[in-house]
Amino acid sequence: MATNWKELVKGATLTGTAASVYTAPAATQATIQAASATNATGAPITVAIYVVPSGEAFDAKYRVALCNVPAGGVSTPWQAINHKLEAGAQIYADGNGANLTISGAEYLPNT
Repeated sequence: MATNWKELVKGATLTGTAASVYTAPAATQATIQAASATNATGAPITVAIYVVPSGEAFDAKYRVALCNVPAGGVSTPWQAINHKLEAGAQIYADGNGANLTISGAEYLPNT
């Protein structure tokens, strides 16, 4: 068994359309431990995070976090923290112009 702590999402620049920003590798489970959304623009941005199970298509029903990021500010989408991903599950996010960083762990149960 091995646990690797890492940045799962490294400052991804988000668009207004939800896109995949992380996929849990094969035979690996992952967990979200911290998340930050930054906004360098002059207007507030709403950031949404989704955890989509392996084999499923993106759908708004998988939204796990929503936060408003003030102009020039940083917010924590706290509702995403402690969500678990099975192998193949994906993190999607949107928030036109925001940057997203997610830290967590990948767990390899059979190593």
